[in-house]
Amino acid sequence: MAPLRTLLPALGLWLLQAGQAHARAQGYTGGDHPFKKDPIWDPYFSFGHEHPISHDGHSIPHFEIVGHPEILSDRVILTPPHPGNQRAAIWSDHSNHNEQWEFHVPFRASGPERAGGSLQIWYTLRGASITGTSSIYTAKPFEGLAVVIDSQGGRGQIRGYLNDGTTDYSIHHHPQSLAFGQCDTAYRNLGRPSDLKISYTHAHGLRVEIDNHICFESNKVTLPKNYRWGVSAASAESPDSFELFGFKLALHQDHESESGSYDDNQDQQHKSREKKGENLNHNDRHEEEIAKRHKEAADHHARMADSKYKDFKSQYEMKDEDVSHFKDHDSQFGDLHLRMQALTHQVAEVQRVTGEISYTLSNLVDLFNEFTGAHDHEVGAALGMKEVERKLHNIDMTIQNFERSIRHEGAKISTLNDHHDNLHHHIKEAVVSHGPNMGFSISILIVFQIMLAIAYVVYKRRRAIAPKKYL
Repeated sequence: MAPLRTLLPALGLWLLQAGQAHARAQGYTGGDHPFKKDPIWDPYFSFGHEHPISHDGHSIPHFEIVGHPEILSDRVILTPPHPGNQRAAIWSDHSNHNEQWEFHVPFRASGPERAGGSLQIWYTLRGASITGTSSIYTAKPFEGLAVVIDSQGGRGQIRGYLNDGTTDYSIHHHPQSLAFGQCDTAYRNLGRPSDLKISYTHAHGLRVEIDNHICFESNKVTLPKNYRWGVSAASAESPDSFELFGFKLALHQDHESESGSYDDNQDQQHKSREKKGENLNHNDRHEEEIAKRHKEAADHHARMADSKYKDFKSQYEMKDEDVSHFKDHDSQFGDLHLRMQALTHQVAEVQRVTGEISYTLSNLVDLFNEFTGAHDHEVGAALGMKEVERKLHNIDMTIQNFERSIRHEGAKISTLNDHHDNLHHHIKEAVVSHGPNMGFSISILIVFQIMLAIAYVVYKRRRAIAPKKYL
C-alpha cells in the first residue's frame, strides 16, 4: 500500500498536466478558464499575435507607419524615453468590414514622476490622411471614435470621444469636457503591460475595459463599418515612453457557436471539405475579399499622397507678384529672402524623398538578392520574379518622375541664382536709364539763360527806338 500511496500524487499531477496540454491543443486557455477559447485574430487588422512583428524591422504587414517608432521583435516603441516631444502612429491599411468586433491593445507606459504623454486609439473614417500622428489635443475634425489614455492632475484617465467631423479639438479650450465616458486608472510604471479592450456588439454596444475591468460602456453609440483603426502616441518635453505589444482584432463569436463541442466542429469542417463546389466558392470569395482589401489599401495610400502633396504645395509655394508691387529695395530684398527660404525647404524635401527612395531601393535589392538565392522553388520563384519586376517598374517610373521634378526645380534654382547675381546690375541700369541726365539739364539751363539775355536786349532796343511821349 505504501508504494501505491506514493505513486497516486504523481499520477494525479501527470493526469492534470496531460489534461491542460490537451485543452491548450484544442484552443482553450488552460486551467483558469478550461472552457474559454483563445480569440481568433484577424490577420489583416492584427499584429503582435505572432513574432517577430516585423521581418525587416521597418514595416508591419497590412499597417502604415507614420513617424519613426522603434519596431522590435515583440513590441513597438512609439515614443522613446529620450528625447521628448516625439510623435508616432500606426494605421491599418484596410477598412473594417466587421459589424461586431473586439479590439485588444496591450501597452506599457513608463517615465519619471512628472513625465507626460498620451496614447490614442482611433476608429475613424479617413484614417491617417486626416489624423496622422495627432493627439486628441491637436486633432483636426475627424469622423469616428477616439479612446485617449493620459494623466490629468496626477491621475491616470481613460476617456472616450465621438466626433461627426464638425468639432475641432485642436482649438477647444478644454477638450476633456467633451468626453462621453471616462474612468480613472493607474497605468504608468506598472512593470507589466496593461490590456486595453474595446468591443462593439449588438448586445451591449460600445464597451471599454482595462485589465478585465469595465471602464465605461454605452449602448447609444453606433459605429459603422468601413472605418480604419489606428494608434498614436505623443510625449511631452519630459516624456512618457509608450510601448505597444500588439494591436489585435478579435472576431466576434456568438454564444451558440461557442457552446458547440470541439468534436462537432471538427465533423462539420470535415463534411464541408467534402463539398468541392462550396470549397471553390469559398476560395473565390476569399480571393475577391483579398483583392478588395488590396484595392482599398492602394486607394488609401493614393489619398494620403494627394493630401500630403496639397499640404506641401500650400506651405512652400509662393504666388508670383507684378514688378509694380515692389516700390523700394526693402520690398525686393524681402521677397527675395522669402523665396530663398521656400527654395531651401523645397530642397530639403527633395533630399528627404531621395533618401526614402534610396532606402526603398536598397530593400528591393536585398529582397532581389534573397530571391535569386532560392532556386529550389521554381513556381514560387516565377511568381516572385513577376512581383519584383512589377515593383522595379513602379520604382523606375517613380525615379523618372523624380528626375523630372529635379530638373524642374534645378531650372528654378538657376533662374533665381541668375536673378540674385544680376540684381545689382539691374538696379544700376534702372538708375542710369530712368534717372535725370545732367548734361541735358545743363544744356537746357544755358539755352534758357541765352534766350533770356536775347529777350532783354530786344526789349532795350525797342524801348530806345520808341518815340518819346510828353504830357
